[in-house]
Order: sequence, then C-alpha cells, then structure tokens
Amino acid sequence: MTDKIKHFVACAAISIATLIVLKLIGTDWYGYEKLLAITMGVGAAVAKEVIWDKWLGKGTPEFYDFVAGLNGAFVGTFLWIIIETIF
Repeated sequence: MTDKIKHFVACAAISIATLIVLKLIGTDWYGYEKLLAITMGVGAAVAKEVIWDKWLGKGTPEFYDFVAGLNGAFVGTFLWIIIETIF
C-alpha cells in the first residue's frame, strides 16, 4: 500500500470509529456527530504531520499526506451517512 492510501484509510477509520462510539454512547448530539467525526479524522491527519513528523522529527511532513487524510475523514463520514440512510 502506498503512503497516501495508508493516510486515507487511517483517517477514514478514525472517523467511522468515532461515529460508532458516539452511536454506542447513545447521547443526543443534535446532528453534530458527523462534524465531530470529520474533526477527529482531520485532527489525526494534522497531528501526524505536524506533531509526529515535524516537531518530533519522526518522519517527513508532506502536505499531500495531510490531503489524503482529509479526504479519508470526509469519505469515511459520508460512507457512514450513506449506510445509515440505507439501513
């Protein structure tokens, strides 16, 4: 798997996992659970590129890795919306 696909899949998984946890908690989020899921996925992408790669020097920060993570967060959330609508 290429690096960009790993970023995409990881952030999509984080967004979907956030939605699953919020669904299991069962608290009324007034429709903001999707926004929170996207925020968690994007936050993970930012944290990986800025904190892990740049500040700690554990990798190479790349803008397109962040873009792949951003896309993954949105696609993961939209997949959840589609599945939730169907079922």
